[in-house]
Amino acid sequence: MLHCPNCSAEVDSSDRFCRACGARLSRADEPMRSETVKQLIHDYRQQIAQHPDDDSAHYALGLAYLYHGQPAPAREQFEEVICLASNFADAHAKLAVACSQLGQLNQAHEAIAQAQRLDSANQEYRDIATRLKQLD
Repeated sequence: MLHCPNCSAEVDSSDRFCRACGARLSRADEPMRSETVKQLIHDYRQQIAQHPDDDSAHYALGLAYLYHGQPAPAREQFEEVICLASNFADAHAKLAVACSQLGQLNQAHEAIAQAQRLDSANQEYRDIATRLKQLD
């Protein structure tokens, strides 16, 4: 059985993302460029246009951008979530992932530290922090 590189949950070899944490399972140089992800991006952007304060829609759009291999707009969405809901720990964690993909390791460390302050028991956050330390 395969394991998610983000949270170590068991995943099926046909899965494109982890069902436990949402991490993309394809190689970093092979973003999900499916029509489904493109449609999700379109749909969430429309939802945000109608409801700009919808932190869940911003978060989902950020995830879709990550799956699509676009960490810069993903970062923007996670930052917006944090502006709308500063205690949204998962947004801080995904911001760390986006920042690390952009090579912004200091910001990534800050974001994952905040996620851990908000939810110190979360194993996924500890795993992300460990991987970030390995990048230093």
